Amino acid sequence: MKIEKVSVTYGELRSGPGFTNTKHEIMLQAQLEPGENASTTKQRLHELAKMEVKKLFGDDTSQTELDIPF
Repeated sequence: MKIEKVSVTYGELRSGPGFTNTKHEIMLQAQLEPGENASTTKQRLHELAKMEVKKLFGDDTSQTELDIPF
């Protein structure tokens, strides 16, 4: 089977004050060029989609989860 296109959909549903729910979702697609790996492309699209959804919620995306002190 030849994979020519990769699509990723990522979304989050968050509860806010007053029992309000907000959902942001994004879908990204990539056309594979000869020699590109579908799995690597899917992983990169997932990372980009997750970052974009976090931006939509107003999260600070300059820190990674490992950088946030507990």
